[in-house]
Amino acid sequence: HVRHEGLLDELDKEINTYAMRVKEWYGWHFPEMQAIVGDNAQYSKLVLTCGYRSKFKETDMSQILEDENVESAIKEAAEVSMGTEISDLDIINIQSLAEQVLSMTEYRAQLFEYLKNRMNAIAPNLTILVGELVGARLISHAGSLMNLAKQYLKN
Repeated sequence: HVRHEGLLDELDKEINTYAMRVKEWYGWHFPEMQAIVGDNAQYSKLVLTCGYRSKFKETDMSQILEDENVESAIKEAAEVSMGTEISDLDIINIQSLAEQVLSMTEYRAQLFEYLKNRMNAIAPNLTILVGELVGARLISHAGSLMNLAKQYLKN
């Protein structure tokens, strides 16, 4: 059986919940960054790398952001931000949440890779037709690959 697609869905929900908390909390300090950086992992990496928005100006973000226009937009926004000051304890807690987002994102990538390999091994044709996730959901819904094949043959 391929039953990991449910875990992937759960992980996606958890990642989004944690990322939302990071953005909410860090948004008090640097609200403009949300509009510039939509990707949860990139946002979290920036929070971990820079911490306070005053550090954005002198930080090289090329390892995190592919687009240098985005980097300069963030640096400009940090200079004129309407955000409030936050404490060291706030930063520590926000960065801790950001680390959770990144570790769950990493785990999700590993799990997806595993699922992809399993699906290619046990149901290569199905995987080609509908993709790894949909194929895994179909097998899971049918109860097994054999049941799925029988369902198909009945129709």
